Amino acid sequence: MSGTTSYKANSIFKTVLESRFSLLNTSVNKIIFISLVTILSLLFMYTFVPFNINRWFDVSNFTLLKFFSLFSFAGTLTLLFTQFGLRKWLRLKYLNYGQYFFFFIGEIMILTIGIMVCDWIIDNHPSFSLSNYLDTFSYALLTAIPPYVISLLILFGAEQYKLAHNLSILVTEPKPLSDNLLICDENGKVILTLHPSNVLFFKSEDNYVDVYYLLGGVLKTELIRTTLKKIESTCSYSGLVRVHRSYTINIKTVSSSKRTAKGYALHFDSLPDMQIPVSASHQKQFEQYFANVPQTLTNTTIPLTPL
Repeated sequence: MSGTTSYKANSIFKTVLESRFSLLNTSVNKIIFISLVTILSLLFMYTFVPFNINRWFDVSNFTLLKFFSLFSFAGTLTLLFTQFGLRKWLRLKYLNYGQYFFFFIGEIMILTIGIMVCDWIIDNHPSFSLSNYLDTFSYALLTAIPPYVISLLILFGAEQYKLAHNLSILVTEPKPLSDNLLICDENGKVILTLHPSNVLFFKSEDNYVDVYYLLGGVLKTELIRTTLKKIESTCSYSGLVRVHRSYTINIKTVSSSKRTAKGYALHFDSLPDMQIPVSASHQKQFEQYFANVPQTLTNTTIPLTPL
């Protein structure tokens, strides 16, 4: 039994170590992390004065704060070098938790050199030695762990909050039951359910709207008591474009357009003898649609001749 428990624990530990460490994959997260570590390390050293550092230097508290600021600045430069320079040079775009542990140890080793340089400047050039390096490494490691852990926890919390927020939006956001367009009357009652590819255009007729659509390749019409504005507000379909006071078209089913003195004339294959006008008040919006929307969105080529 104990052997099985030990095996499961080792398996879980191995899985965790091999999991991707993604908190510091983006430049934004790296900058936030470095800023947090800098601020927290300075606050930690000045508040708790670890290892009785104040006794190492016979200075005032204000001057000691300058020393702590210098050490924090050395840490900032170290992290900027390791996160933006060393990782790129070593091509460590993605790290797992095991790799990041050793990368962290490497960062502390580099930071130790920076701290020793600072100490060499402010403490009358003490001699370098292996024992001095190891002592400084242990101090730097123990001092860096709290700011590191707290900064990573803050990033982790922010990532979880963002994930939960996005999930809540997906859960609460109303979704259509299908990809079909639900054409409702003025009271919200569904009169027609049409696939977008079968919709040609909507024509306003006083207090009614005439829906032109295809059914089995045959042109059909349906008169519904509603308005174009209501149809546009209830149909969440990007292909619907208002081109006239009396017309809203499905841009994906337009076969061609022709420039006229008053704007454009639109044609549909199913209605070769009919043309839909684009009025002057909607011309700019109509032209901007093709300037701003990728051609792949329309799945068709509509020549605008000439602009």
